[in-house]
Amino acid sequence: MSAEVLVRDVERHREITINRPKRRNALTVEVVDALVAAVRGAEEAGMRSIVLTGTPPAFCAGGDLPSLSALASQGSAVATDAIYTSFHGLVRALRDSPLPAIAAVSGPAFGAGLDLALCCDLRIAAPDALFESTWIKAGLVPGMGGAHHLPALVGGARAAQMLLLGQRLDAASALACGLVGEVAEEDLAARATEVAESLADLPRLALARTKASLRRYLHVGLDSELAVMGAQQGQLLVGEEFLEATAQLTGRRPVPAGEE
Repeated sequence: MSAEVLVRDVERHREITINRPKRRNALTVEVVDALVAAVRGAEEAGMRSIVLTGTPPAFCAGGDLPSLSALASQGSAVATDAIYTSFHGLVRALRDSPLPAIAAVSGPAFGAGLDLALCCDLRIAAPDALFESTWIKAGLVPGMGGAHHLPALVGGARAAQMLLLGQRLDAASALACGLVGEVAEEDLAARATEVAESLADLPRLALARTKASLRRYLHVGLDSELAVMGAQQGQLLVGEEFLEATAQLTGRRPVPAGEE
């Protein structure tokens, strides 16, 4: 497993940690592929639940812009293929796993990081957690199902404020609107472990089928939405707005696809 994704099996649950603290745990294709492998391997290893978290200071601050820019420079078809196989593969791995997944969120969960937390079955926040959909600021759409999941969790009005206006929620606001189930005031890791082990105490088959029922409610139409978003994201990644936004954020000159 990559050093950028740490996997630890503790008692009956698997802890998966995004470990890129200098990049605030921003996602690259390689990191996403490692996350997929870790999620899919948890059941085979005999685990009963999953905890997904990030090395401080962030849960996950979004996609890694230099990495995405390099991907975009190869053209829309390559970018779209990477989105389908990697980023959407992670969404589906979390959805299809019979093991319940807990997002233990400390610090920023922005953009792809927010979408990743939304893909988990339960979300527990530390008091310093922050939630923001930053996709639109980068000239992109919520490519990992954020626009699909948010309305079901927080309602259409709040989802529109987050997706269109970039409204940022702190832990207390996220709890109040239903984005997270609880705020761990003392020790996030200890509370996530406690919840993971309490899930492991439950009858395995009944738990898996109850999760599947919840997933059917939340994920109706998700595959179609991912297909649309994947195609649109591939186009946006090679567009001027993404190049300009990336240049503004990284201080680099935008380079259109096909140029060196």
